[in-house]
Amino acid sequence: MWSSVWPCGCCCQCCPQKEDSVKTTIRPKFKHMSIYDYTSRTNSDIDLKKGDILEIIEENEHWVYVKKRTEKSRGFIEEEGYVPRDFLKPSNSLEAKPWYFENVKKRIEAKRCLMRPENDEGAFLVWKSEENNQYYLSVKNSLHARHYRIKQGESNRRFFLVHHKPFKTLPELVKFYSEAQNGLCVKLSNPCVKLDLPAPPTLSYQLHREIDRSSLTKIKKLGSGEFGEVWHGKWNGTTDVAIKEFKDVSPNISTEIEIMMNLRHERLLQLYAVCTTGEPFCIVTELMKNGSLKKFLIDHKEEQDVEFSLMMDFAIQITEGMIYLENKIVHRDLRAENILLTDMQSCKIADFGLAEFTLTGNPKIASDVRLPVKWMAPEIFDHKAYTSKSDVWSFGILLTEIVTYGDDPYPGQDKMTYLRGIKKGHRMARPAGCPEALYEIMQLCWRANSADRPTFTELREKLLALVHEPELE
Repeated sequence: MWSSVWPCGCCCQCCPQKEDSVKTTIRPKFKHMSIYDYTSRTNSDIDLKKGDILEIIEENEHWVYVKKRTEKSRGFIEEEGYVPRDFLKPSNSLEAKPWYFENVKKRIEAKRCLMRPENDEGAFLVWKSEENNQYYLSVKNSLHARHYRIKQGESNRRFFLVHHKPFKTLPELVKFYSEAQNGLCVKLSNPCVKLDLPAPPTLSYQLHREIDRSSLTKIKKLGSGEFGEVWHGKWNGTTDVAIKEFKDVSPNISTEIEIMMNLRHERLLQLYAVCTTGEPFCIVTELMKNGSLKKFLIDHKEEQDVEFSLMMDFAIQITEGMIYLENKIVHRDLRAENILLTDMQSCKIADFGLAEFTLTGNPKIASDVRLPVKWMAPEIFDHKAYTSKSDVWSFGILLTEIVTYGDDPYPGQDKMTYLRGIKKGHRMARPAGCPEALYEIMQLCWRANSADRPTFTELREKLLALVHEPELE
């Protein structure tokens, strides 16, 4: 539909203006901005380009129905349709700025984002610390990330890096240092890349969890395991997804589906849909093109070029996902192979094939399932209940995988030798290159009495203490 709208809201100039004595407030309808590109998935969606200005007409928790107005030479063209809610921000908000990263909470996370190879010298982002609730400016400078605390004064109405140069707003501060270095390590260039898109919990607004199998197309096999195969696929010919196809129908599959339907966290793989009418059963999730943490570590093994701080960032992210799961779910298969990486190297805990709800209290795993024995806590082999503290043991093993660039644990030992050893109190020796402080954390995870092991919250704090990302004054 074509239209040309004047400020008064009419299509022509003939309308009389309201008297000056009448106080009116004109609220702009188009007051949200797209902060990502979005390609429509169904006929009910519309395409978005980053920077599009939108009016929200209807909304629910995860999807919004919007109107988009695009200026053309002869007026405006308007389109309406659904888009994911997380793709929009109020147009005048800080969150709408391309350089503001609202999901970054720590200096090590800012560093991980900045050190992506897509970023050039002077790439930058602004973020807010969870530790002190203050804003930071982080800048890429050669092989380093430099962090500047943005100070605030006069009842938070001024922002400055040095006292003699205050700014009324953060955008003014960013604009100034984009034009002049003025004491920074380097002049600001382009905002840090944002390669990860939000993953809504369903594939479209109208779609329920159960989808038609004919809507899925398998493109390339990504892997296979005990329970089935994983494929890169397409849904509706428009949307990249991962398809996990099960070999057989079993109670484990129903449990995995139920668990994933009840989970939503940035550190967990997002379930989109399921196919459970007819066989083979399959689940459809977001696609992680970079594969597993295990693969990433092995790919970097020869060069040994992953900084220790970034290794610990992986570990910290995993604890954040496990904190969310703690006391709800026991994962029972926590290892580097089951941690997937986004384009920005954010961790997603995946593969809930062995997981159970904590309240189920079922310690047993079917006898015909191939178990990750060298990651399993000793109490499991004594037929005791599998708890979150058993996942803590596995996390200690995962730490050895990280620091050894993907080596399997207890090298040179078969499963029975491992099992006899841990029952006698033997533990893996400190891996080569592993700092003593990190090895002490591993040993805490491997305490024989599960009640004596730390929680994932405690582990997160201990790992954060190992990472030193100084801020500049």
